[in-house]
Amino acid sequence: MDGGIAAVAIGGAGLLTGSLTRTFGRGKQAAPKQSAAPAPSATAPAPTAPAAVAAATVAAASVPVGGSAQVKDPATGDAVYIVQPKAGQYCAFSSVCTHSGCAVDAPKNGQLYCPCHGSRFDAATGAVVNGPAVKPLPRYGVSKDGDKLTLGPLQS
Repeated sequence: MDGGIAAVAIGGAGLLTGSLTRTFGRGKQAAPKQSAAPAPSATAPAPTAPAAVAAATVAAASVPVGGSAQVKDPATGDAVYIVQPKAGQYCAFSSVCTHSGCAVDAPKNGQLYCPCHGSRFDAATGAVVNGPAVKPLPRYGVSKDGDKLTLGPLQS
């Protein structure tokens, strides 16, 4: 009987760990094991060039002053917040906390908050306001064309 309880406890701990990792972590998945396969023949099709990735866009009206709109980075699929800290000033930041990879909340009161460990970032610059994070949020360019905002490339 004690063995059954221990097995249930160990199984539950494994499920909890997997759930927490999926919810809060952004780890890379392990590559699947590959079986030994014969080398490709000379008649195998040549690899094709990657398809062009569409730029992420949003209506400027959907980004209020002090607010944000969420889009996806076309290259990574990560969520990005396009924000308007001051009227007519647009910028964008990764939603991935630089401390441990958790998703930060949308800007509120001029800051982006990470619910995992309490880091806070300035919504106008991405700079760390309160740790434990020590690096700013990655910043993206944003361009405005008429009433449309387009997410630009990740800036260094």
